Amino acid sequence: MSAFQLDHLSMPARDPEGLARWYAQNFALQADGRRVRGPGVLIAFQPGEPVKRAPELHIGFRVQGMQVLNELAGKFGKPIKNGEEFNSFQIFDPEDNCLEIYCKSNG
Repeated sequence: MSAFQLDHLSMPARDPEGLARWYAQNFALQADGRRVRGPGVLIAFQPGEPVKRAPELHIGFRVQGMQVLNELAGKFGKPIKNGEEFNSFQIFDPEDNCLEIYCKSNG
Protein backbone atom coordinates (compact mmCIF):
# COMPACT_ATOMS: atom_id res chain seq x y z
CA MET A 1 0.00 0.00 0.00
CA SER A 2 1.27 3.46 -0.87
CA ALA A 3 2.37 5.81 1.89
CA PHE A 4 0.38 8.68 0.40
CA GLN A 5 -2.97 9.36 -1.24
CA LEU A 6 -4.60 12.27 -3.01
CA ASP A 7 -6.27 14.30 -0.27
CA HIS A 8 -7.74 17.36 -2.00
CA LEU A 9 -7.80 19.43 -5.12
CA SER A 10 -7.40 23.21 -5.23
CA MET A 11 -8.68 24.91 -8.36
CA PRO A 12 -8.98 28.51 -9.54
CA ALA A 13 -12.49 29.87 -10.10
CA ARG A 14 -14.00 33.24 -10.97
CA ASP A 15 -16.79 32.58 -8.42
CA PRO A 16 -15.37 30.15 -5.84
CA GLU A 17 -18.43 30.14 -3.56
CA GLY A 18 -20.87 29.82 -6.45
CA LEU A 19 -18.92 26.96 -7.98
CA ALA A 20 -18.77 25.15 -4.63
CA ARG A 21 -22.57 25.48 -4.40
CA TRP A 22 -22.99 24.10 -7.94
CA TYR A 23 -20.93 21.00 -7.09
CA ALA A 24 -22.88 20.55 -3.84
CA GLN A 25 -26.25 20.84 -5.57
CA ASN A 26 -25.40 18.52 -8.46
CA PHE A 27 -23.43 15.81 -6.69
CA ALA A 28 -24.93 15.64 -3.18
CA LEU A 29 -21.85 17.20 -1.60
CA GLN A 30 -21.61 19.84 1.14
CA ALA A 31 -20.54 23.38 0.30
CA ASP A 32 -18.56 25.26 2.95
CA GLY A 33 -17.68 28.68 1.56
CA ARG A 34 -15.14 28.07 -1.21
CA ARG A 35 -14.87 24.35 -0.43
CA VAL A 36 -17.04 21.40 -1.36
CA ARG A 37 -16.70 18.07 0.38
CA GLY A 38 -18.16 14.64 0.77
CA PRO A 39 -16.93 11.09 1.36
CA GLY A 40 -13.51 10.96 -0.30
CA VAL A 41 -13.94 14.41 -1.92
CA LEU A 42 -12.46 17.78 -0.99
CA ILE A 43 -12.20 20.50 -3.60
CA ALA A 44 -11.13 24.01 -2.62
CA PHE A 45 -11.85 26.76 -5.14
CA GLN A 46 -9.50 29.73 -5.08
CA PRO A 47 -10.11 33.10 -6.76
CA GLY A 48 -8.56 33.09 -10.23
CA GLU A 49 -9.07 32.25 -13.88
CA PRO A 50 -10.14 28.67 -14.60
CA VAL A 51 -7.65 26.36 -16.29
CA LYS A 52 -9.35 25.39 -19.54
CA ARG A 53 -7.38 22.38 -20.76
CA ALA A 54 -10.05 19.78 -21.53
CA PRO A 55 -9.94 16.93 -22.19
CA GLU A 56 -6.34 16.31 -21.07
CA LEU A 57 -7.08 18.04 -17.75
CA HIS A 58 -10.29 16.90 -16.12
CA ILE A 59 -11.71 15.85 -12.76
CA GLY A 60 -12.79 12.21 -12.55
CA PHE A 61 -15.67 11.26 -10.26
CA ARG A 62 -16.22 7.53 -9.85
CA VAL A 63 -19.73 6.41 -8.99
CA GLN A 64 -20.80 3.08 -7.55
CA GLY A 65 -22.43 1.55 -10.61
CA MET A 66 -24.47 1.85 -13.76
CA GLN A 67 -27.67 2.86 -11.95
CA VAL A 68 -26.02 6.00 -10.54
CA LEU A 69 -24.19 6.67 -13.81
CA ASN A 70 -27.46 6.41 -15.78
CA GLU A 71 -29.23 8.74 -13.33
CA LEU A 72 -26.51 11.39 -13.61
CA ALA A 73 -26.19 11.04 -17.39
CA GLY A 74 -29.96 11.55 -17.65
CA LYS A 75 -29.82 14.56 -15.33
CA PHE A 76 -27.19 16.23 -17.53
CA GLY A 77 -28.63 14.95 -20.83
CA LYS A 78 -25.43 13.16 -21.82
CA PRO A 79 -24.92 9.79 -23.52
CA ILE A 80 -22.79 7.19 -21.77
CA LYS A 81 -19.67 5.97 -23.54
CA ASN A 82 -19.25 2.24 -22.86
CA GLY A 83 -15.66 1.10 -22.59
CA GLU A 84 -13.83 -2.11 -21.92
CA GLU A 85 -12.81 -1.07 -18.39
CA PHE A 86 -15.06 1.93 -17.61
CA ASN A 87 -18.36 3.46 -18.71
CA SER A 88 -18.41 7.25 -18.60
CA PHE A 89 -19.67 10.60 -19.78
CA GLN A 90 -18.19 14.07 -19.66
CA ILE A 91 -19.72 17.42 -18.74
CA PHE A 92 -18.45 20.91 -18.04
CA ASP A 93 -19.11 22.85 -14.83
CA PRO A 94 -20.23 26.50 -15.01
CA GLU A 95 -16.58 27.65 -15.31
CA ASP A 96 -15.74 25.20 -18.11
CA ASN A 97 -13.84 22.65 -16.02
CA CYS A 98 -14.18 19.21 -17.60
CA LEU A 99 -15.66 16.48 -15.40
CA GLU A 100 -15.65 12.80 -16.21
CA ILE A 101 -18.27 10.75 -14.38
CA TYR A 102 -17.57 7.03 -14.60
CA CYS A 103 -18.00 3.55 -13.15
CA LYS A 104 -16.38 0.21 -13.77
CA SER A 105 -17.87 -1.57 -16.79
CA ASN A 106 -18.88 -4.56 -14.71
CA GLY A 107 -20.32 -2.28 -11.96
